[in-house]
Amino acid sequence: MGIKLVFVMEGEAPRLKADTMSKRNEMRYGPSKKVGAARTGRSLFKAMLKECLELLECLGVPWVQAAGEAEAMCAYLNAKGHVDGCITNDGDVFLYGAQTVYRNFAMNAKDPHLDCYTMSSVKEKLGCDRESLIGLAVLLGCDYLPKGVPGVGKEQALKLIETLRGQNLLQRFEQWKEQFQCDDNPPLVVKRVIHCSECHHPGSYKEHEHNGCKFCETVRCCKPSDSKHCCPCAWHQLERVKQANAVEDSIRKKAKSCEGFPFSEVIQEFLVNKNKLISIKECRRPNLLSFQIFASEKMEWTKHYACKKLLGLLTCYDMIQRKSGYIDSKQLQAIRIVKTRIKNGIPCFEIEWQKPEHYVDPEDEPVELFVVTVEEESLFQAAYPDIVALYQEEKSEVLQKKQKKRKNRPEGKELPNACDEVTNLLSQINLKPTNRILPVKHSMSNTKAPSEDQTQQRSTGSKDAALAAASCLTAVHMPASAALADSSVPSQSTKYSEISSSVPAGLQLSSTDGKGTSFSTSP
Repeated sequence: MGIKLVFVMEGEAPRLKADTMSKRNEMRYGPSKKVGAARTGRSLFKAMLKECLELLECLGVPWVQAAGEAEAMCAYLNAKGHVDGCITNDGDVFLYGAQTVYRNFAMNAKDPHLDCYTMSSVKEKLGCDRESLIGLAVLLGCDYLPKGVPGVGKEQALKLIETLRGQNLLQRFEQWKEQFQCDDNPPLVVKRVIHCSECHHPGSYKEHEHNGCKFCETVRCCKPSDSKHCCPCAWHQLERVKQANAVEDSIRKKAKSCEGFPFSEVIQEFLVNKNKLISIKECRRPNLLSFQIFASEKMEWTKHYACKKLLGLLTCYDMIQRKSGYIDSKQLQAIRIVKTRIKNGIPCFEIEWQKPEHYVDPEDEPVELFVVTVEEESLFQAAYPDIVALYQEEKSEVLQKKQKKRKNRPEGKELPNACDEVTNLLSQINLKPTNRILPVKHSMSNTKAPSEDQTQQRSTGSKDAALAAASCLTAVHMPASAALADSSVPSQSTKYSEISSSVPAGLQLSSTDGKGTSFSTSP
């Protein structure tokens, strides 16, 4: 997506965070074995960070070291314009000055999503600037002040922000410090006087009826008004002030009873930057050999599996570099495009690459001369336009050949159905039997056994008849089924009438009838 990442490493935790870290370490690793000693350091976490740095170095991803909290460095880089946003779920990053924050970041291929927050939208919708957010952290609690001000909830705090009239919470906290010294003075008390039931101004109805009302500016009687009418008397003015300040007075009293308020040290932790301006390194090409060693030692991956996982990063890095105009001999060389693919709804190419240096093949499979990946079509086309042009040219040639074959192919007539052809032939044949039909006797008792000479004669005759029949069939192109269908036509000779039905090959075409065709047995 063309996004460059910069990882930020945690530095030394602020002393204010000791209590929070002690509780977190106790939840993760159990209570400390030493009596009275609490885990407030990051020794185990630092060991993990060291391994993360090794991995980032193998992948060529840039990283920076924070002086204190990583969120503070993220916010600093964002506020100074070195990065476009921060990926973190820690809300403290806003208090440190971040402008754009991505939370609930999920790299799920099926449902990738995140929540984007900007400081401008927070100010527009909630009326909170950075100082007001720090004030909320003081009232509601944060890593440096876990309990906040007891008894103050977020609804109350947001109502207080609505009544500030342009001020932020930190400015109001300073006013409260001055007011705390005056709180011992007796409160201002104003006695409530009787009010007219007609105009709701000070004075009774009878007094106004005889002497008029100075607020209604009348000499006799008064002007009727709604009971919700704002009375300008001192008592009502004081009541309105009390109602408007009821939320603030309630929170102020609770804050006064909270020792250490307004917790200036916590406020300074968020406002004062400890990080220095640093230069962010550019992304480097992933190192296949060092990644194999790291993956084998730390994750027990096979060398082939590590190569397979890193191959996608190598191709992506090289394509982005070529797209930007940076070309060198170390970059992977694309051999050809195998075919087009669709991956997660995005048009892609399946590419054959020359095998990169230090690439390890699986032990149980034959060694391949190339490696295959699936790359986004638009990125590959920008990086290797000549390969794409060659592929499109070959594809066009194949398409043209197919079209030529279709044009050269004769328009074949529909082959006639065999049954229709037979029916057509039979309709042209006029069958006329030459003799009357004699019954065929199938009983063996009425048949005399032929002599050897007769048997030999019949055998020779049947062969000649078969040849004659075959020549007739060839001449008229009549299928065998038509000849077999008429095998029951009786013979002229009574001598062989008993076996005429079993000699279909003895049928022969006769040309005695000019108009039709009749069948007779061969001599």
